Amino acid sequence: MSNRNLLVVAFLFCLPSILLAGDPVMLDTRLLFLAHPLFAQFDCATNRFRNTPSEYVDGGQRGVDELVAEIQNIDKWLSQAPQILRERLKDVPLPDRMLVERNFLAEKREKEKRVGEMKMRAYMARLVPGQPGVTPAASIYPQVNQIMSDVRAVIKQLKERHQTELVIDVCDFLPVADPRGLRSELLVKNLHAGIWKNDKPDARINEWLAEASEFWAGQLGVDAQIFPVGVTDVRLEAIKLLEERTKGQNK
Repeated sequence: MSNRNLLVVAFLFCLPSILLAGDPVMLDTRLLFLAHPLFAQFDCATNRFRNTPSEYVDGGQRGVDELVAEIQNIDKWLSQAPQILRERLKDVPLPDRMLVERNFLAEKREKEKRVGEMKMRAYMARLVPGQPGVTPAASIYPQVNQIMSDVRAVIKQLKERHQTELVIDVCDFLPVADPRGLRSELLVKNLHAGIWKNDKPDARINEWLAEASEFWAGQLGVDAQIFPVGVTDVRLEAIKLLEERTKGQNK
C-alpha cells in the first residue's frame, strides 16, 4: 500500500472523532485567578497569603513565642478533652446530653484544625535564618497549588461539557494596556522594516514591538473579540464553575 493510501486510511479512521468534537472554547485564566477566593487573601506587600501558614507572624521573635504559647494552650485543652467533657456533662439532664456532646465534638474538631494550621505557621515562621516571623517564599506553594488545581478542574469540566479537546487561553492575546501611555514618537517610526529583511532585532526594535502591542491592546480593548468565529466564549461560564467549586471552601 502506498504512503498516499495509508494517509487516506488514517484520515478516514480519525474522521468520526473529528466530526464529533465540539468547537474550541476560549477562556481567560487571569479572570479565573482573580475570581479565586484565595486570590483575595494575597498580600502584595509581603507576597504571602493572609490567614494561611504562609502569612508573616507579626512581632518577630516575640510574635513567634506568643504563637507557640497559644499552640501549647490548645494542645493542653485537647489532651484534657475527656475530662472537660465529663465535667460539662456532670449536671446535664440525660435528654440534653446528646446536644452537649455534639457541640463539644464540633468545638474539639475546630480546635484540632486550628492548632494544626498554627503549628504549620509556627514552623514556617522559623525557617528564615535571622528573621523570626518571616516565612520563606516556598511557603505559598500550597496555596498556589490549590488555585492551579481548581483552575485545572474547571478547564476539565469545560472540556467535558462542550465536548472539545481545544481550550484556548486568551490572556496572551488580550494584554492589559500600559497605563503610562504610548510613546508616539517611537511608535510612528518605521522600526519594523528591518524585521522583514531578516535583520536580528535589537533592543530598540523590541521596544517598538512592545509599544505596538500596547497600542493595539488599547485600540481593541481588553475585551476585544479576537476569535469572532469558530470558538465558544466560556469566560463567564468558567468563572461561575470556579465559584461553584470553591463555594464554602475553608481556604
